[in-house]
Amino acid sequence: MIQTNILLLFFLFMIACTPKPDVSFNGIEVKQNLIITNSNENEYVYFRFPNNFIVVDSLINKELNKISRKINYSNILNIEDSNFTNKIKSFFENNNQHPYILHKISLSDTLNQVTYKIDSSKINLLKQNFFYPKIVNQKENDSLDKFNYIKTNQLLFPCPNIDIPQSLNLLPNAPRKYRSGTHQGIDFAGYYGSEVRNVYNGVVIRSDHHYNEVSNEFRNNLLNKASKINRTPSDIFVNILYGRTVMIDHGFDIIKDKRIISIYAHLSKINPEIKVGEYISRGAIIGNVGNSGTSDGAKGNKKSAHLHFELIIQDKDGERYLGKNIYGEELVTLLNRIFSHK
Repeated sequence: MIQTNILLLFFLFMIACTPKPDVSFNGIEVKQNLIITNSNENEYVYFRFPNNFIVVDSLINKELNKISRKINYSNILNIEDSNFTNKIKSFFENNNQHPYILHKISLSDTLNQVTYKIDSSKINLLKQNFFYPKIVNQKENDSLDKFNYIKTNQLLFPCPNIDIPQSLNLLPNAPRKYRSGTHQGIDFAGYYGSEVRNVYNGVVIRSDHHYNEVSNEFRNNLLNKASKINRTPSDIFVNILYGRTVMIDHGFDIIKDKRIISIYAHLSKINPEIKVGEYISRGAIIGNVGNSGTSDGAKGNKKSAHLHFELIIQDKDGERYLGKNIYGEELVTLLNRIFSHK
């Protein structure tokens, strides 16, 4: 073991002497040389390099994408159906993604190591979303809304420079066990206080300038009531769990025969100019990312900050949220298609 470590350090020293272009990873200045190893079943991937090296995120992700193609998802999910697992594998490959998350960073005087681990919760959520038993009968399924009427790049991303989240747990239809319900929106992980902007022209119909945070005791009492009826009542969801919220009525401007409402929840602040009844243009600043309405918001800290965004569609057939009953790759493709940063 000692001899192996000495040989490894000698090898690292030799490649460190070879000029390579400088790049960056987590602010550590090193060169673009890596020793990559992985455990059985590729559950863990280790990137080792001398402490005078730098590794860019893009290089790390490129290597993780390669390694992820070798993962045996049948073993991870304990499922033998190859059609089942091939769809999950295809999802990562087609979207240029991988199922790994940063697990640990180890620094020393000579050798640094960055460890990535398979995010089993992400894979299991994919499994759930791809093969979710559709809670719709055949008649409803025949008329399932695919939201194809929303044009490509028609909506502005509500958080500048933040794309659609990779985790399906942050997208519509993900289960929300803590409130016995289903997620109806998109959680954009902006940092606390970052700007939130309007996705399309409209009129303000809700603006909680005088919002007061409830206590966690009161909040938990309401969640207990939700668990007894196995769903999230609308009064608890809209009035408590949204937190400080702005709602915009886009009327029939986005789609002629459908009324569209956008919702911006968990805000830390609201722009003083955002008043009920006032017109607001696409791109106008609504307020700032926060955590109001969450357990951390009730504690008075700034943890778990994000924008909860919803798009509500209303027509003669009823009311539904964007992405309802659409899962997996189809959902991700839809959301990436309709939003733009310009």
